[in-house]
Amino acid sequence: MIYVLELPEGQAPYAWFAYDAEDLSAKLDARGGPPACEMRLWPDEESAVLALEDDTEPLWHGPGWRARMALREQLIATEVLADEV
Repeated sequence: MIYVLELPEGQAPYAWFAYDAEDLSAKLDARGGPPACEMRLWPDEESAVLALEDDTEPLWHGPGWRARMALREQLIATEVLADEV
């Protein structure tokens, strides 16, 4: 799975996933292409979890905690993280 985090200016961060590169392209094309906002992509579950757990990641600091929570919620939704986390 590919994990995607969108960071729209003035709106809540939004995380979603694609099964593979083809699915990612199809989902972006269905929306008219990549969003105009900043996006972060992780190519697999392991890299997304490692990023989530990295307290030194500048994105997670300050108001970025919302982005971190969006990614966490997506990982939980796809059963990557245990419910206790």
